[in-house]
Amino acid sequence: MVEKLITIHLDSVDSTNTYAKENHRQFHQETITRITADAQSKGRGRFKREWVSPKGLNIYLTYYFTAEKNPMGVNNITQVLCLSIAKLLHREGLKPQIKWPNDILINQKKISGILCETIDLGETFGVALGAGLNVNMPQELLDTIDQPATSLQMETGKTYDKNALVKALDQFFLEDYTLYKREGFKPFYMCYDSLLTHKGMPITLHQNGELLSGTLHSLNPDGRLNLLLPNGEIQTISSGEIKK
Repeated sequence: MVEKLITIHLDSVDSTNTYAKENHRQFHQETITRITADAQSKGRGRFKREWVSPKGLNIYLTYYFTAEKNPMGVNNITQVLCLSIAKLLHREGLKPQIKWPNDILINQKKISGILCETIDLGETFGVALGAGLNVNMPQELLDTIDQPATSLQMETGKTYDKNALVKALDQFFLEDYTLYKREGFKPFYMCYDSLLTHKGMPITLHQNGELLSGTLHSLNPDGRLNLLLPNGEIQTISSGEIKK
């Protein structure tokens, strides 16, 4: 049975994730609540970085739900949403890749990112699973972002109906999350691995203040990253950021 969805739309908000965390007690705990906004004044990515969020141009959303406190509860949920967004981009004729663990790229430029935050509710976690997707963002605004970035409009030359894209993403994510709750990451592993950027290439990975260098070997079946070290050993990475 596919999960149910309740929707909330805001004209402007500091961050859809922050809104979800501050208002979660008002949400129905047995369904998924999806919060969208036309603009964010304090949009955030990983490591407290700013997410540039101009009004009316892009998708800013958060799915809020509760999850069990076990490895299948939240461990791979950002990766599942990555694949849901990748499906949406495939549908629009694009060829997305995933920069582990949760950035989606088109032609080596970032088009989407995901931020997962949790709240301890005792027996369960409250999960604020946020995503930004650059949709109708012009090049002059993309150039203000601190890394190479792109949008659907820049890649295709088309202007998009954001509401239609959100509804399509809802369908992909609800189906994917239902499958994840039932079977874990196993049904998603091969697809995610096939979309990995930097595979077989030398990378430097920033982890807990340290730099690790090696060759990106593969995705572990549990969603962690396998790094081939210069001494021939494989080190499995749970978290971090690929710098190059």
